[in-house]
Order: sequence, then C-alpha cells, then structure tokens
Amino acid sequence: MLAHPHTMVQFSAWANDLIYDACKSLPAAEVERDRGAFFRSIHGTLNHIVLVDLLYRERIEQVQSRFKTLDEVVHQSLDALQAEQRDSDAWYSNLLQGMSAGELDEPMGFYTLLDDPEYWEVPKRVYYSNLFQHQVHHRGQIHNMLSQAGIDPPAIGFIEFQLEHGENVIRRKP
Repeated sequence: MLAHPHTMVQFSAWANDLIYDACKSLPAAEVERDRGAFFRSIHGTLNHIVLVDLLYRERIEQVQSRFKTLDEVVHQSLDALQAEQRDSDAWYSNLLQGMSAGELDEPMGFYTLLDDPEYWEVPKRVYYSNLFQHQVHHRGQIHNMLSQAGIDPPAIGFIEFQLEHGENVIRRKP
C-alpha cells in the first residue's frame, strides 16, 4: 500500500458513507435480497465488512474474539450497521493518526478465524493494508449489487477521494 494507513482509513470512511447513502435509497427488501454474492446480500456484505473491522480490532486489543464465523450478524438494521461502521472508522483513524514508519514495521501476531486456526505474524503496515484492501474488495461487490438493483453506484475511487479531500491534486478540463 502506497498511502499511509491513516490516509486509507480516511478514504475508507468516505467510501463507506457513500456506499451506505446509496444503499439507503433502496427499499429494505432490496438491501436484504440474496443476490448470489459470497455474503448473499448487500446487507450481508456490509455486515461482513463491519465484522472484519471488529475482528481486527479485537486482535489489536488482544482480546478473545466474539466471532466464530465471518458471516455472523453484527446488526440487523442498516442504520445500526452504519453507526457501527462509523465508530470503527473513527477508532482506526485515532489509532493510526501519526503512527510512525517504525511503528508500522512492528510485528502484528494473530490467530486466523479458520476451522483450523493458524498463527500468523506480519508487519503492522501489512496488517492494516490488508484491512483496507478487504473493505475495497467488498465495497466493489456492493457496487455491483447496487447496479443489479438499478441504482447508479457512487464513484468511490481513491482519485475521487483525493480530488475531494487531498492536497496537491490538480483538476482541470482540457
């Protein structure tokens, strides 16, 4: 990952809000509709993103995970799920703000949430990069499901984020 994890958490918070806003334009039945995705529905996929954010946090805080599977329901309502996502984004933003390169090179050890758990250890920069890449991956699936539902999905690229929030970004028409 080329951007600092603090920048990536800001990007993720921005993209998450855009995705949730688009999802809220759908009737609840459409958000819950099984669309054949890995986590079945838009809601199931949003739930999975939040669950993994919480799982990574539990590992950072070195507490026993409350999760046994990656599809456990965190919240039934879209509003509660969005509130949890915003809280998670704020928590990671506070954690990563000002984190030095040296701190990002420190090891992060954890047990996987697999049927047969394994111990993995990676530099924190890899750990956080994977977390944000995970969100990007699943937001892409939601983007597709919004299209299936007849919604024009929002532009959630990193360049769009930088155009809106970044420094040293030039935008002009030919």
